[in-house]
Amino acid sequence: MPLPPRVGKPAIYPVARMKKRTDIQGLRALAIAFVVLYHANLSFAGGFTGVDVFFVISGFVIAGTLLGELGRNGRLSLSGFYARRARRILPAPAVMLVVVALVGILADPAGTQRMAAMTGISASALFANFYLVTLHTGYFDVSTQLNPLLHTWMLSVIAQIYIVFPLLLLAGWRLDRSRRARGRGRVWTWAVVALATAMSFWLSYAFTHGYYPSGSHARPKLVFYSSPTRAWEFGAGALLVLALPLLERIPVRLATVLDLAGATAVGLSAFLIHQVGFNEMSALLPVGGACLLIAGGTRARFGVSRLLSLRPMTWLGDLSYSIYLWHWPLIVFAKALWPTTGWAVPVAAGVSILPAWLTYRFVENPIRFHSRLGSRSPVAGRTAVALASACIVLPIAANLGLIRAQDALSSTKAMTSWSQVERLHLDHQKHCASGASLGSAQNAHCVWRVSHPRGDVILFGDSNAGHLAEPVIRAGNRDGYTVRMATYTSCPFMPVRLKRVDGESKLCPRFASESLDYIIRTKPSIVVLASRTDFYLQNPIDGLGFIGKGLTFSNAGKARIWRQVLHSTLLRLQAAGVPVLLVQPIPVLPLDPATCAVVRVLLGGCSSSLPRSAVDKWLRLAAQTDKAAVRGVKGVSLLDFENQLCEKTRCSTVKNGVSLYRDSRHLSVDGALTLTGTVQRAITAHAKPRK
Repeated sequence: MPLPPRVGKPAIYPVARMKKRTDIQGLRALAIAFVVLYHANLSFAGGFTGVDVFFVISGFVIAGTLLGELGRNGRLSLSGFYARRARRILPAPAVMLVVVALVGILADPAGTQRMAAMTGISASALFANFYLVTLHTGYFDVSTQLNPLLHTWMLSVIAQIYIVFPLLLLAGWRLDRSRRARGRGRVWTWAVVALATAMSFWLSYAFTHGYYPSGSHARPKLVFYSSPTRAWEFGAGALLVLALPLLERIPVRLATVLDLAGATAVGLSAFLIHQVGFNEMSALLPVGGACLLIAGGTRARFGVSRLLSLRPMTWLGDLSYSIYLWHWPLIVFAKALWPTTGWAVPVAAGVSILPAWLTYRFVENPIRFHSRLGSRSPVAGRTAVALASACIVLPIAANLGLIRAQDALSSTKAMTSWSQVERLHLDHQKHCASGASLGSAQNAHCVWRVSHPRGDVILFGDSNAGHLAEPVIRAGNRDGYTVRMATYTSCPFMPVRLKRVDGESKLCPRFASESLDYIIRTKPSIVVLASRTDFYLQNPIDGLGFIGKGLTFSNAGKARIWRQVLHSTLLRLQAAGVPVLLVQPIPVLPLDPATCAVVRVLLGGCSSSLPRSAVDKWLRLAAQTDKAAVRGVKGVSLLDFENQLCEKTRCSTVKNGVSLYRDSRHLSVDGALTLTGTVQRAITAHAKPRK
């Protein structure tokens, strides 16, 4: 709503429109290049920080636009601002959402169709970010990465900030024009924006470090996805606009130094941030770098800002919004349709420029710059409302249609057979994978009893223990043992520090320590230990360390720590007289059934295989480390299922008509049950019946 200017009051905002910065468009190009290269798996492990750069740019541009309007007119039309933003951010995503929903009927990964449809519906209503928070997966998790609309979280965050930020700026402006200000210029605007920025940063910090809400598993996702925890990056760009009168007076040499320092920080973020994942402290590097680049670009005559102003960069910057919209769905479709070809994803990333240009040329610009839509006539207002409504309703209808199509396809024989692969294992069905330690009240129901038991069998470890739930329970019960189970995804069965891309879990060491104490105290007949050792040792973004000491990210360093802690753990179990079956990791195969495009499932083409030589090469370090840890410890037997899962020279996700794998590194329920006989023979041979 427009507010009338106060006559006689000196202007406190510059009347001149903020000059167009071609280097800003070039910086958009750099940011989108980082994001696309990261999503295309082209050696930019921290390329997702391009999103942080986008937030800074948006803050700078939007704050500059609003302050320019205040300076020229002495008033701010909120309705005009919201109408312009709606024309800018709604039509292009609406087209993308409709197309992706229609193509997704056959091209979506079969395991994520409903997730994609619900994300599309949420994105249409501008709250996709909060819908993604409700899922049991995070941005960097494999299952979430199969969602062709995962990237819409950023659009929702930006839209939510656009709604609130003009109100904050307007509040500061009114305070600056009040009698309290007494000609102090922009002090209240500075205070309001700076306070909001600081509060957003503090909220992100509080969530990251567990101060609030206590015990919430959604904290890491809230930090990444929510607009309140991301707004500080937008605010940093807005504060730059308020500082422009100062920045325009800095020496050219200093501006050049800022320019080069900013480019260095932004560049380093694309390679370094992956070691710790996203949090507000790691985001300071790309955010600070973007701010320095923008600040230096106000005066620098040479340097990176001048390079960013070149026509190829500004052209790519013009397309950056549309490229962001299209690149990720095309990448996901390419993965689902051609999962075993190395060229599919990079080609899809490159091809995304074509629909991006078409959207920019025939949707973005015609609507954004339409003279009638920009007028203040009643007809233009009604047309704008109708356009915005269509941009919301049509994608929702398309994604509801996707859900209906999925329901229809799910009754086909091929999809029914495929859905068996997606069945959850008993550890998840019975809520035994919650991280509740053995012997705790929360784990008390995770027991499968028999009459007159000969003793107890305990299954303990991470999700690679969980996928053995069915054969261990069936084999143990058949042999007359009560079976107990506790698993925790991505947590080893022994107390070590483990730092993953989403941070370090403090619960993992406690889960391991308390469970091992229970095992030693109760002395079961045998304990089955299983974990994805190969990934803990060889995943470059995972750090491993002794409790109370530092972390290492090298394979050799992690293998040394694993060997020592495992050896001491097995010695404790030996001293307690507890026999151990130490399960070796199963072969890792390149295709998750959930990643198969629907059309591949319908045509029966959802399988993959690898030569055993390639499988053994990957598993070699884990096998050597476990064998070295077992050496000299009595009562420990290694259990390796590779010969049973693989043929003589090749390992496949399907064997004798049975889909063995649920995903690339976990067995399906049916696949796990094929191991029951092997597990039972091992329990019979090594368990100690109760006397």
